[in-house]
Amino acid sequence: MRGLAEYVMLGRRQAVIITLLCGFFPLLTLFSAATVALVTLRKGSSEGLLILLWAMLPAGTFWALGDVSPTFICSGAFIVAWALRDTRSWQLALLLATGVALLAQFSLVFQQNYVTQVETVLSSGFGGRMDQASGTQYTAQQLSALLFSFYGAYHGLMVIVSVIIGRYWQALLYNPGGFQQEFHHLRIDPRVMMLLVAIILAGLLDVEPIASWMPLFCLTPMFAGLAFSHYMVAARKMGTPVLALCYLALLFMPPVIILLGMTDSVMDLRKRIQK
Repeated sequence: MRGLAEYVMLGRRQAVIITLLCGFFPLLTLFSAATVALVTLRKGSSEGLLILLWAMLPAGTFWALGDVSPTFICSGAFIVAWALRDTRSWQLALLLATGVALLAQFSLVFQQNYVTQVETVLSSGFGGRMDQASGTQYTAQQLSALLFSFYGAYHGLMVIVSVIIGRYWQALLYNPGGFQQEFHHLRIDPRVMMLLVAIILAGLLDVEPIASWMPLFCLTPMFAGLAFSHYMVAARKMGTPVLALCYLALLFMPPVIILLGMTDSVMDLRKRIQK
C-alpha cells in the first residue's frame, strides 16, 4: 500500500496511470477513487479535479454500459476529500458521503432498465423458490426492492472507504500516526446525531420513502461507532482480537455498532473512559 501511494505521489502522470489502470477493472474502482482522494487531499482541488477527469474515462465507459457506480464513487470521493482538506471535519465528510448516497438512491428513478434487468435476473434465478424458514414467499419485485434499499448506502460506503484509504496513504507518507488520531477522535455533534436518530426512527415506523432509504442514514452513526471502537481498544490496550470482534459485530450485528456511535455522540463516552 505504501509503495502504491509513493508511486501516485511521484507526479501527475503516475497518478493518472494508477487511476486509469484501476478504473477499468470494476473490482479496483475503490483504488481509483482513493487515488483521486489522495491527490485532492495532498495537492488541492485543482490537481484533484484533473485526476478526477481522467478517472471519468473508465467511469464514463461503464456508464455507457449501464453501470453508474464508478461515476458516483470517484466523483463522491473527490467532493468529500476536498471538504476534508479544507475543513478537517470528518463529520462533514460523512454527511457529504450520505448526500452522495442519497443522490445515488435518487438515480434509480432514471435507471428503470437497470431495475427491470435486476428483477428479471432474480425472477429467473429464484423462480418460485424465494422462501424463508417461516414459509413466507417473496416476489422478484419485493426482493429487488430490498436489495435496492441498500443501493445508495453501498455507494456512500464506497465513497467513505476510498477517502479513508486516501487519508491513510497521506498520513503514511507525510504524517505517520495522524490518521489514527483523527479517526480515534471522530465524534458526531449531538444535534446532528439526534436529527439522524429522528430520521432512522421514522424509517423504523415505516414512513416512506425514509423506510426504503434507512440504510444510508445509518452510515454516519456506523462509522462513529467504529471510530469509538478503535479508540476504546487503543485506550484500554485490548489488542487486535477485540477489534476483530468489533468488526464481526459490524458484519453480523450492525445495530450494535450504530447504537454505540449514537451513544458516544450524545454521552461522550471517551470522557468517561478517560476518567
